Amino acid sequence: MILVGLGIFFLQLITFIIFFKQMVMPNVETRVNHFVDALEKIRENPSLLRLAGEFDGTERENEFTGFILGSPDLKIRPAEWRIPFWHFVDDEIEERFGVPITMWESDHDPYGHDHGHYWVDLPVVWGKHKTGKSIRIGFSQERKGCLNPSVLLLVFLAVFFLSMVLVYYLTRWLLMPINKLRGAVGEMAMGSYPKPLPEKGPAEFSSLVQRFNWMVKSVQNLTENRSTMLVGISHDLKTPLARMRLSIEMLSREQSPELVEGIIDDLDVMDQMISEAMEFARGGKQGKLELTDLNRAITEVVDRKVRGGMRVGWRADSGQCKKEIDLSALHRILSNYLDNGYRYGDGESLEVRLDCSPEHTIIRVLNRGMGIPEKDLKNIFQPFYRVDESRSDKSGGSGLGLAIVKNLADVNGWKVALNNRTAGGIEASLQIT
Repeated sequence: MILVGLGIFFLQLITFIIFFKQMVMPNVETRVNHFVDALEKIRENPSLLRLAGEFDGTERENEFTGFILGSPDLKIRPAEWRIPFWHFVDDEIEERFGVPITMWESDHDPYGHDHGHYWVDLPVVWGKHKTGKSIRIGFSQERKGCLNPSVLLLVFLAVFFLSMVLVYYLTRWLLMPINKLRGAVGEMAMGSYPKPLPEKGPAEFSSLVQRFNWMVKSVQNLTENRSTMLVGISHDLKTPLARMRLSIEMLSREQSPELVEGIIDDLDVMDQMISEAMEFARGGKQGKLELTDLNRAITEVVDRKVRGGMRVGWRADSGQCKKEIDLSALHRILSNYLDNGYRYGDGESLEVRLDCSPEHTIIRVLNRGMGIPEKDLKNIFQPFYRVDESRSDKSGGSGLGLAIVKNLADVNGWKVALNNRTAGGIEASLQIT
């Protein structure tokens, strides 16, 4: 919008300059020349005018109408502010007569009316010789035909201001549907599906909105179908798994206890993978927002992990760090970070840090180990992505844990990242905005 306004301003400015130079100034110069011509004729033949006190107003209008002779005893003072026209007159008089000319002014005309007059003292010549005398000629400050270029500047500024107001409301009207479209795109980025936008306006824009509405509906149908399929498959798999677990637990552990325990562990892993698939299939939606003390929320998750045998270094800050957030999403993300950090670390304790300031709030989980190859960091949050391409049981779970973390962060407008530490290990960060 600013660029449009600047473009219109410069276009109007160029138009004004061309109009001023090609039409206004030639007209001003012509009027100035006519005015000074009359002064020159009066100087050469003062009898063309009468003294102000002798003028009775009965003369017919001619080129000398409006000029009067002034007596030396008139109360006058140097003229102060004048419209530009009179400055052009000053320059022309000085050029023709070859002497500096001072323009005087009076508050009243010679007839006692409240009409200001300007006065000039022109040198009297005899032939080509100066006589040393001067003649005082007066004319009204409101003389007809005196063009004021300043008025054109004011007109230009007024037109520019009105143009800017018109451009502002016109641009706002044109951008309103675009802003609605941008808001709808933002809703999709947050994991929700906006209502269909009205398909009206210019043909190009209405076509764009029509395609966007179609895209939203297609993505929504695709997501719902995917969720339905994955939930159905996961549900159908959990039922036979539950029967298998029950049957195995009923077997005698005396004959092959290690085999039974191994099968049960495998069933637990499969059950966990199916649960993660079901959670990912449902898609993330922002939960209830509540004012939360982050120190307390982190402590709850850390204490739960410590009770399960995990070693975590965490010390709550004495100050308060409160944010209005989805607490369940924070618990899920932090729990996943701790699980992954412990699983892929070198067996030492993890470290949790909270950096809370008015500018940003960042939670960091740090471990020690081999780290992740740089080429894999950009894809680590993708669904089913695993660094170990062999996808062996020892290398991790289903590959959905970090995808769920990314989904929850996107829904809440947070930022997640994994980076290698210089001393070895991984730093998993969550920036709450």
